[in-house]
Amino acid sequence: MIVVKIGGSLITDKRRYRTFRRSAAEKIISVISGENPAIIVHGGGSFGHIASKRYELPGPLTERNAIGGALVKNDMADLNNRIVSILIRHGIRAVGISPFTLFNGDTMDYSPVTRTVKSGFVPVIYGDFYTDGKYGGIISGDDLMIEACRLEKPEKAIFLSDVDGVFDRDPKKYRNAKLISKYEKHELNFNTVKNDVTGGMDRKFRSMLQCRALGIKTYLINGNYPERMRDTGSENFMGTEF
Repeated sequence: MIVVKIGGSLITDKRRYRTFRRSAAEKIISVISGENPAIIVHGGGSFGHIASKRYELPGPLTERNAIGGALVKNDMADLNNRIVSILIRHGIRAVGISPFTLFNGDTMDYSPVTRTVKSGFVPVIYGDFYTDGKYGGIISGDDLMIEACRLEKPEKAIFLSDVDGVFDRDPKKYRNAKLISKYEKHELNFNTVKNDVTGGMDRKFRSMLQCRALGIKTYLINGNYPERMRDTGSENFMGTEF
């Protein structure tokens, strides 16, 4: 049993508002469908980050950014529906659940997620807008992965991103960056992605460490090659194991 997070950079073009990469989503989901997922998480990409940044979210609610929050909520629901539809076509009993509906006062109530799993269905949760009426927050898919691991204690937690794994430096900037196949250190610095309101690669990395701290084998894999999920734990694995 696994929990898996599909990065928003894989299923959307993060440079263009609401641009869905259907063929990439189909390819990833075709592999996930054979991996016995307990919970699936996905990021927002251009369905979440662009509008959140435009409307200055997260932050105290104003008349302007409250409209922005509603827009982000609607856009993310649209993206989730597209992902769920593909999952169902691949034989997964997928049920989309918005964190907006899980927010309860000042905490998240994940009981609907656990009930969905116990009923034999696969919750599909995602980065989303939430509010207490005064503050407009954004919960990231990476934070949701930590909660998914706490809830279900899966055998593996798999993060699919657009890089081959953790490198000793940013591989998008440095050609001589080296892949760390097994990460055992406690600290590594990343530059955040400027249009990522959820904290960029540094947040993702720390989320992976927290999943591993729960005793769960955690992997970062290039989702452009989702078949690499099948090689976790083997000598042929390409990615980073925590």
